[in-house]
Amino acid sequence: MQLFYSLASPYARFVRTLIHALGIENIVPVLVNPFDNSPALLAANPLAQIPCLLLDDGTSLFDSEVIARYLDAEYGQQRLFGPATGDWAQQCQFSLIKGILDSAVGLRQEQMREEEGVRSPFWTGRYEQAIMRGVMQLELLGIEAETRLSARQLLLVCLFEYLDFRHPQLPWRTQAPSLAAWLARVQTQAMFTQTRPDAS
Repeated sequence: MQLFYSLASPYARFVRTLIHALGIENIVPVLVNPFDNSPALLAANPLAQIPCLLLDDGTSLFDSEVIARYLDAEYGQQRLFGPATGDWAQQCQFSLIKGILDSAVGLRQEQMREEEGVRSPFWTGRYEQAIMRGVMQLELLGIEAETRLSARQLLLVCLFEYLDFRHPQLPWRTQAPSLAAWLARVQTQAMFTQTRPDAS
């Protein structure tokens, strides 16, 4: 199998940390720039989005959650996500984390539009407010206190480190001191240090 990814994508990083957590060794990472529209990526995903997992039979999976759930089912006995018909509250928590990450990526896109002089103060404010409200809600859920590693915890690390990487001006730690302390404890693990983006 091949995983198309980029270093800066938090969605691809989530899948990469999950692969590391499950100890999957038969996936070849393929570093791509999705904006280059490489023929290999387009053949696997006509949307030219990453991550994209090319399976051994030539079919492909895209969307980070779809890929992660597939790998957890095939290699992890569903221990990171739990059964598909399991705890709906936990599944909603995963959606909350992913939604905050979506807002963080949207905010980054608005920042990039500033160079073109078309950055929207409305959408900038909306994304920032959604991120801070979402983080406040996460602080109340106690996901960090769970002793068993979960997909939600993996995505939390990817979310918070993406905020630090792309939006250091957002004071999310003031809204979530317990999560900030937890992040400081776990972010030195190999699954996170080996998938962390550089400063480019």
